Amino acid sequence: MQVATSATPIAAPSYTEQARKNQDGSVVLSIADDRICKLNGVGALTWMVLEDHPAGVNVEGVVHELSARFAAINAEGRLLYEVSRERLRSDTDRFLNELVAMHLVRRDTDSQGRHVYHISSGVYGTTANSVAPKSPIPPAEFSPHDDTPPLKRETLSAFMGLLAFDLLLKILGFQALIHRVEHWPTAEPRTTDLEICRRVRTMVDRAQMYYPKKAMCLQHSAVVTCLLRRRGVPAEMVLAAQPFPAKAHAWVEVAGRVINGNQSVRTKYFRLKQV
Repeated sequence: MQVATSATPIAAPSYTEQARKNQDGSVVLSIADDRICKLNGVGALTWMVLEDHPAGVNVEGVVHELSARFAAINAEGRLLYEVSRERLRSDTDRFLNELVAMHLVRRDTDSQGRHVYHISSGVYGTTANSVAPKSPIPPAEFSPHDDTPPLKRETLSAFMGLLAFDLLLKILGFQALIHRVEHWPTAEPRTTDLEICRRVRTMVDRAQMYYPKKAMCLQHSAVVTCLLRRRGVPAEMVLAAQPFPAKAHAWVEVAGRVINGNQSVRTKYFRLKQV
């Protein structure tokens, strides 16, 4: 969907700010299909309209809201969207059908026989409407380094975890891996002891040194999350992405601290889902 845009230096409230943030597009992650898709700027605004209508919206409803938002943005003066109603309707209809074909959006029929569109279950976008809230970044940087090397049995358990999640991802796919982590229980009593976090991070890092293939951030984070929960630490695996260049990432957090990465990922990436 192509539109002409231009910019002038005035304040940017409301829809203008949303459009400006997503002018380079957004990323949509489908857990069910293990797929990352890049949307252009207008596609991102269309996605936000779908997010605003979880019960479903028809093509005319999407076109009406986009037209209203474009008019509001044009009136604010910072961005300019020039597209005819007929062109917008045609492009929107084609775009929604493409989303349906990619299983990112579900198409149903309402009581009046019209097609209505919903975002499919397990699909998340990096638009302003869908970014998960973040807790404040702790003042002290978390250091993963531990002078005490892990025991051989600890390294072996981490190695087996990498192997298990690698096989799960290969055989059953991304959704099965997420489901396994999501339902992994946290032992009692619970703790957020940073020494335990450092120990587990070191265990998985050491196991990765011996692993025959490079473990991606997803498998690494899944193992760290589950090993921490086994020790009573309420860890969360964060799934995130950035629109440009389109890239997905995963990491582990405990009480707002990034355990297996730098704290800066919390500001560089849009949080899509916390597992």
